[in-house]
Amino acid sequence: MKLSTLFATIVLVFDVQAQPNQTPRADNGYLAPHVSYNAYILYMNQQSAGFFGGGTIISDRHILTAAKNIVEFTRWDVGVGSNVFVHLSTITSNQATAHPEYNPVTSANDIGIIFLPVSLEFTTNVFPIALPDPYSQQMLPLENEEGTILGFGFTTTASMDRSDFLMAAFQRVTADTLCQNMYHVETLQHFCAVEDNASRFSSVCVRDVGAGFATYVRDRLTLTGIVSLIRERCDNSNPTGYVRVEYYREWIGNVTQV
Repeated sequence: MKLSTLFATIVLVFDVQAQPNQTPRADNGYLAPHVSYNAYILYMNQQSAGFFGGGTIISDRHILTAAKNIVEFTRWDVGVGSNVFVHLSTITSNQATAHPEYNPVTSANDIGIIFLPVSLEFTTNVFPIALPDPYSQQMLPLENEEGTILGFGFTTTASMDRSDFLMAAFQRVTADTLCQNMYHVETLQHFCAVEDNASRFSSVCVRDVGAGFATYVRDRLTLTGIVSLIRERCDNSNPTGYVRVEYYREWIGNVTQV
């Protein structure tokens, strides 16, 4: 899909990273320290209309995100390398692919890959996250595991624009039955997670769709989910629905050789 002529705009900005702030922010969690695998995505159609969401660096040429951020769009501005929005380095791509069985009505197979026209240079600020092992005996993440979600999405229900700073939210994986009842999805392909600590009051917001859900697997930080389903604009009471990355591990490998 979207096989227009590739072109790239690369903006390199070097600056000191902002120090993390542990003060809670309603509705969307905490100010996050710099995280090297996170990507901000501005996606647009041929009329230059579009939205923004999240993604995750999985190689020097590939960004994993939700199919919602790919289908019907033709340009993706991918920002990496900082937890401060104005300091992001941006690469523009015109090539991406969604899972061939993506269903926009049910959000089944809501996963896609953006192809970067030039390779990322890996540094302490830009580095890919690990993917689940292709032949794991368990479908990760497991129930009750806590994961971290990052994004420049809305920070309150009244927000109309992205955050100036990278935000972090923390959620714990729910029982499959709760996820099925909430979103009517297949739990081999999806899982749900929700904030279980009322004092933190962190949540996932609409413009965080496509962002990664990261958990530790054998002491290695691993991408185990992709934000896909959110019931409210910024929802800290209902579970967030995620694509289960491990279910699509073979497809990801076939497309990217990662």
